[in-house]
Amino acid sequence: MVAYGKFLVVGLTGVVVNLAVFVVTVDSISGKPLSNFYASLLHFASKTAANPVLYFIGSAVAFAVATLWNFALNSLWTFRTEVGHRHSPTRRLSLYFGVSLGSLGVNELVLFATETIIPPLFGQGLGIIAGSVVGFVGNSRLTFAEAEAAG
Repeated sequence: MVAYGKFLVVGLTGVVVNLAVFVVTVDSISGKPLSNFYASLLHFASKTAANPVLYFIGSAVAFAVATLWNFALNSLWTFRTEVGHRHSPTRRLSLYFGVSLGSLGVNELVLFATETIIPPLFGQGLGIIAGSVVGFVGNSRLTFAEAEAAG
């Protein structure tokens, strides 16, 4: 249960990274200056999708950055072990991205399902929450599996 709590704390920091990168990416693609970050944040929190394609691109970029962030923190804190892990760091990163792609699929489905009903920032947030369950189960059982004890 402690690991899940740590996973959630790491995930919360990842949500902040995800949402910030989402806003910056959409603004960058739209040609808006980064100095409008707070205005954009308020806009995305209060309006429905004007151009959903931009939001899907922003979501994917935000996913990639937040996944690297979360992998690093989960490796160093959540799933740290004295026994060692079954997989090499490179393999764990690959597995982490694979499990996270499942989470992204859930995230995108939620974003798609809510794009005309609620503001995109809230749809993105709901998608992150829904995908977190897939992420924890997959990463705790596969990515960060401990090495088997000798003999």
